Amino acid sequence: MRLIGSTFRLFFGLMVLVAVYTDLTDGRAGFTDVGYLWFELAPSSLQISEAIISRYVDPCGLFISLDCAPFLWHPVISFFLLLPAAPFFIGVTALLILWRKYREGRGQNGSKPNGNRTGKNRAGKNRTSTGKHASPASFDDMRD
Repeated sequence: MRLIGSTFRLFFGLMVLVAVYTDLTDGRAGFTDVGYLWFELAPSSLQISEAIISRYVDPCGLFISLDCAPFLWHPVISFFLLLPAAPFFIGVTALLILWRKYREGRGQNGSKPNGNRTGKNRAGKNRTSTGKHASPASFDDMRD
């Protein structure tokens, strides 16, 4: 999970640099859109993504019996494609970094979802053979 998070942070961090570079070197006024940036970097993948999502992922495009108009690409994904690229990627990168900091903070306190199964108490001391803390003083160590 750590590798996936690091990969996403690296990707979005690089996209911040690409978006800022495009904004500075492009002669247009204002920010570059996410969709425009995607089209400039890989136009065929943008078109293929739209076709795949509209036909195979969107439930209205997948099941004809639903008798509804496809809604996933045009109102939802196109909204994100029209956002300014640099602020969008800065925001996503910041959220990923904050999420990482939050998860690291939880892990240091020892509050794991399934409990602490390492054989040590939260202060890092070994448990006794019964699996309980050695003394009530170890509770004071956990608060630090």
